[in-house]
Amino acid sequence: MTPRALPARRTTLRALVAAALALGGTAAFPGAPAEATGSVTHVDCSRATPGDGSQAAPFNSIGQANARTYGPGDTLAFAAGTTCVGALAPRGSGTAAAPVDLTAYGTGDLPVIDGGGAPDAVSLVNQDHWRIGNLKLTNPASTLARRTGLRISATDGTAHRGFDIGDLVIDRVAGQTNKNSPTTEDFVQSAGIVTGASGTNSTLNDVHVHDNRIGNTGGGGLKIRVGAMAVKGTGVLIENNTVEDVGGDGIIVSYAEAPMIQYNTASGVGNGVYPFSGGNFAGIWVLGDHDPTIQKNAVYGITRMSVADSQAFDCDWGNTGTCTIQYNFSRDNIGGFFLDCDGCGTIGGARQVIRYNISENDCRMSSVSAGRSALHLYNNVLYCTDRKFSITLPDESVVENNIWVGTGDSRLPTGAGISWLWNVFQGVPRPTANGITGDPQFVNPGTGGDTIHSVDGYKLRATSPALNNGSVIGGNGGRDYWANPVSATTKPHRGAYNGPGL
Repeated sequence: MTPRALPARRTTLRALVAAALALGGTAAFPGAPAEATGSVTHVDCSRATPGDGSQAAPFNSIGQANARTYGPGDTLAFAAGTTCVGALAPRGSGTAAAPVDLTAYGTGDLPVIDGGGAPDAVSLVNQDHWRIGNLKLTNPASTLARRTGLRISATDGTAHRGFDIGDLVIDRVAGQTNKNSPTTEDFVQSAGIVTGASGTNSTLNDVHVHDNRIGNTGGGGLKIRVGAMAVKGTGVLIENNTVEDVGGDGIIVSYAEAPMIQYNTASGVGNGVYPFSGGNFAGIWVLGDHDPTIQKNAVYGITRMSVADSQAFDCDWGNTGTCTIQYNFSRDNIGGFFLDCDGCGTIGGARQVIRYNISENDCRMSSVSAGRSALHLYNNVLYCTDRKFSITLPDESVVENNIWVGTGDSRLPTGAGISWLWNVFQGVPRPTANGITGDPQFVNPGTGGDTIHSVDGYKLRATSPALNNGSVIGGNGGRDYWANPVSATTKPHRGAYNGPGL
């Protein structure tokens, strides 16, 4: 379960940012990336007089930075340890071989761009090939409105591409926290990072959002929209981000072709300086995508109940193909583990595959399926000993090889279209005659922490009744939660662990 390797340059800069974030620490940032072929524009807003953009005589304002157009290989760099107030909207585009870099230079803390209550602290519109990183973005205000730390937009009916957004710290963005009318659209357009595609055939492509730390942002953490139902953006990868205490959705990706959302952590979603105030929100979810995958994420500590949601994960309306949620850990989310909401809007009819996840004290699953969702829920652990399960499943559901640990007053749903096969039930009454009743003999259940690597307590002992007697499932992904192999022909264990009994 090792995160996919990033380019060497980003790996180096992540280490620098980690040093900058350490208590009392500073970092040294390069004056320009080694591979840059264009010019470097320096900005130091602590300078009393405006310069020409050289390192010896840097610009001293956002206005000067906005007045220049940047091209392939150019770098716009802000001085470490300084703060610039204003809305940064740099012009121009790079190329795939020579993107434009927006970054830091010098030694000290991350440079701060303070939007000062503007709609966006940083924005790009109808531009291509930018790398943005090593900055702190903030955009506080006394009242809430449509507001972001970073916005990237496509509005001109064409495909735009090439956005690497990493190593940012985004804190205190006074975005709209109420999803109810008349502020619904303001909420949708508010978060730490928002991308959007509007107008026929507008798309954003090759969007990599990674290694960012986002907190106290009204409206949510990451809202990545890259197309529309009719035409979807491609190449979307959201990974290694930390979203904490944001007043809305943790991470949402919409209108994308095969997006990947992995290795992120979302905690305390709905809280923060600008807490959620109306409507619904969820931890990590997808809408209007084709073949989306949510994997290897941790979502925990959602304590604010919205009208009906507040789940860790959600396959929402308009998704097509297969919506896959696998190898994730969630715990202590008041809205529960999973929401099937294809009936909440335009029905996409995606098959929903929920496998090899561990859910601790989430206790709830909901479905608004309009009678058409096909759910395959297998080899998960659903552990809920602090309150009774509240489970609603789509009309067409296959539930197999899971381990359910619950309370005696819980009732799991039955129906003509729901098949219960090869599960284990401890505490909670089994809904059909099929399945094992008894202790699955976890190593140390109920001890999950704050990462996907903190759940070894859900491995099975050598005396477990769940070993080597589950249902063989084709196309099972080939591995369990811990990356142990899962055969396509040999009976697996029940639950999320398929390694040797301990």
